[in-house]
Amino acid sequence: MLRITINAWLHDDATRNAIVEGLSDKKLSRSQLDVQAGGLSEAIVHYENNPTPQLLILQTNSEQAAVLDDLDRLAEVCDAGTNVILIGKANDIGLYRELIKRGVAEYLVPPIAPRDLYEVVAGIFIDPNAPPMGRMIAFMGSRGGCGSSTMAHNVAWHLSDQFTDEDVTIVDLDLNFGTAALAFNVETQQTVDQILADASRLDDVLLERYLVEIDDNLRLLAAPASLDVSDSVVGDAMTTMLDMLRRRSNYVILDLPHHWAPWTQQLLLDADETVITAALDLAALRDTKNMLDRLKQQRGDSGPVHMVLNHEGAFKKTELSPKDFENATDLQPDVRVPHDANLFGGANNNGQMVGQVNARHKASEALRDLAVNVSGKQAAMKKKKKVFSLNLDLMTKLKAK
Repeated sequence: MLRITINAWLHDDATRNAIVEGLSDKKLSRSQLDVQAGGLSEAIVHYENNPTPQLLILQTNSEQAAVLDDLDRLAEVCDAGTNVILIGKANDIGLYRELIKRGVAEYLVPPIAPRDLYEVVAGIFIDPNAPPMGRMIAFMGSRGGCGSSTMAHNVAWHLSDQFTDEDVTIVDLDLNFGTAALAFNVETQQTVDQILADASRLDDVLLERYLVEIDDNLRLLAAPASLDVSDSVVGDAMTTMLDMLRRRSNYVILDLPHHWAPWTQQLLLDADETVITAALDLAALRDTKNMLDRLKQQRGDSGPVHMVLNHEGAFKKTELSPKDFENATDLQPDVRVPHDANLFGGANNNGQMVGQVNARHKASEALRDLAVNVSGKQAAMKKKKKVFSLNLDLMTKLKAK
């Protein structure tokens, strides 16, 4: 997730709109963008008395000689480390080469496609040699008690069961009422709030001590589940902790509280996959629509949001239908999880996941499908199932012979 300061000095509305849209990608949601009217010349005057940001996007309508003169003046007021993207009117390869030689990061000619601009910015600030980061999947319920934590825990377990060569970490961020430790029947005195209170001393060795081993490739960072803990401990330490977890895990599952605070909203944007769980009642329909509308707007096309309908059939005579949710949200649910009090209650009481209790139950199949949907490996899983099906066909033919 990029966190950079960006100033843009632009002449026309079309370019301004393209810049704003291109830099609204969720991967830049932690960045600060300031757009000013004017261009390269106005920017030079401004930065004679002000520090320059990490990235300057400057537009100019001047001819080549004047552009190069203005760049020389800009170099005198630019702080070290500032990158410059220049937008000009001349589509000239000679000018482009001269600008690059003078230190301009990129030169663009309108009209500018928003996605192209994002890729230019990402190319400047993302290190291609950096180690890959694990996939972060955030879960939140549209209402309290709808079963979002159960979805998060079971998806984490299915990912570790499905991909046995990859590491999965669950982070229980419901600081006051978290249930992950109970769900997996483990005890620990070292909890996530202790890390967030002082991340300055956090390193891989210390982090390992906080992680509770569930099985060979599944770890848990537990919540304190204490009423004395305030979410005021959440700050920049969260980013440090999650970056470390993503460098050591293939999947990081965030179990978020039903708490619409700035830090939970940011994590819903930062996550590679966001899952909203809803029960089938009117209040849940309203709240689910509000959340999905907001998240779809903020995450954009690059960050789809998943909807899960839970407890289907719990109140057959009065509950809303899945079609009601589809019509209201313009989104089909990824899965519909049937209600079974005995199955889920038994799993909770025994510290087990649903798939451990009854792997063939429709609820287990729905949770397994959800895990595949958010894994980023749907195509690979479908191919695997196809090969498995072919093998079964071959075995049937051999038996017939």
